[in-house]
Order: sequence, then C-alpha cells, then structure tokens
Amino acid sequence: SDVCSSDLGHRWIAVSRDLEKLGYTFGAIVCIEGINKEFDGDWIVQDRMNKRFTKRIDFLVNVGTMGKWTNVKIELNE
Repeated sequence: SDVCSSDLGHRWIAVSRDLEKLGYTFGAIVCIEGINKEFDGDWIVQDRMNKRFTKRIDFLVNVGTMGKWTNVKIELNE
C-alpha cells in the first residue's frame, strides 16, 4: 500500500485480545488506512488491551488526540 512504509519509529498500538487470534500479536506490523495523514501507515503491536474491549485498536501517542473512526482498513504486513 502507498501509505505504509518501513520507517516505523515509535508508532505503537495496543490491540484488543480478540484480534490476537487473527494474528495481531506482539511485534506484528499493521498497516492502517482511512484515518488521516498522521495516523495512516505502519504501526507495531506493543501492548494488549483489557479483556473487556473487543474489536479495538488503541494508538499509543503522546498527544491528546482521541476519536472513533469507521471504515478504517487494517492489514497485517508479512
């Protein structure tokens, strides 16, 4: 994909535990598209969320950006 690159820096996400069964495990590289220029691109799974959450990804960033997005494409990079 055009938005995903190999320059990851500290682009970390936490995933809900139900996504681990689909391969979104610690260290996996995930391409995310459909949010905005700042958040689209490759992210690395570095944490897991509390078991009460399902079908979620949490961006681990230092800014006060919050939101809920729909029609976002996520894909594991091989």
